[in-house]
Amino acid sequence: MGDDPDDRSDPRAEESSTTDGLAVERYDLVVEAYLAHPSILLCPTLDAVSESTVRPQSQTTYRGRQTLFFTAANADFDVFESALVDDTTVCDPTLVGVDSNYRTYRVGLSDAARWPTEIPESLGASVTSAENNSGGWHVRMRLPGRAVLSALSTRCRETDVDFRVRQLYSPDAADGRPGNARYGVTDDQEQLLRTAYEMGYYDVPRRSSQNELAEQFGVSPSAVSQQLRRGTGALVGNTLATPSSTPPRDR
Repeated sequence: MGDDPDDRSDPRAEESSTTDGLAVERYDLVVEAYLAHPSILLCPTLDAVSESTVRPQSQTTYRGRQTLFFTAANADFDVFESALVDDTTVCDPTLVGVDSNYRTYRVGLSDAARWPTEIPESLGASVTSAENNSGGWHVRMRLPGRAVLSALSTRCRETDVDFRVRQLYSPDAADGRPGNARYGVTDDQEQLLRTAYEMGYYDVPRRSSQNELAEQFGVSPSAVSQQLRRGTGALVGNTLATPSSTPPRDR
C-alpha cells in the first residue's frame, strides 16, 4: 500500500541515478538471447530454412509501410523464396540483388508482425545486433540491470515468445568476454545446468527428472543432484548474492 504504481511498472527505476543534473543508467549487463515466435519478423521463413544465414541490412519506410532490406546466404533459394512468399510476417517480398554467395531482399512488414528487437527495446534494452539462429533470432543487447532482464523474461512468457538466455555477462570483465569462471561453475556443471534447463527440469511443472538427467549423462541420480546443487549455488553466489552473504563452498 502507498507504492507508486509507476515505479513498479518501470524495472529500470531502481537502476538509475543522477550526477550534476544528468540522469545516469549504467547498462552494465550484456545478454545474448534467443527469441522466436510465429509473429516475429521472418520467423516462419527461418523455421522452414533453418540452415540459412540472414542478416538485416537497413530499415526504412517504403510506400507508407515499414520495410526491411536483408541478405540471405547458405540457403536453397528456391525453398527459401517459397517460404518467404508464404511468410505471414511480411508482404510484397522482392528480390533486389543477386551475388555469387548471397541474395538481397526487400520485404514490408505485415500489420501483425513484430521486430525481433521490439520487446527488449520496449523495456529499455540497447540492442547491438540481431541475426537468425535455429528458426528464430539471436539478439545481443545491453541492459541496465537484472530487473529489466526479469521483466523481459516475464513479458516474453506472457506473450508466448520463446525466450532463452544464451550468454549473460558484464562488459567490464577482465578478459572482455563471457566465461564460466566468472560464475564459478565448472564445465561439467555448466553442461548439466544447460541440459537440465533445455530438458525442462526447471519448468513448472517439470518436464524431466533427475533420473532422466542421470540417464542422459550416464551417472547416478545422486551425482546429478549434487552437481545441480553445487552448480546452482555457484551461479547464485556469483551473480545474485552480495559478497558478505556468500558462504565459502567446497569444490
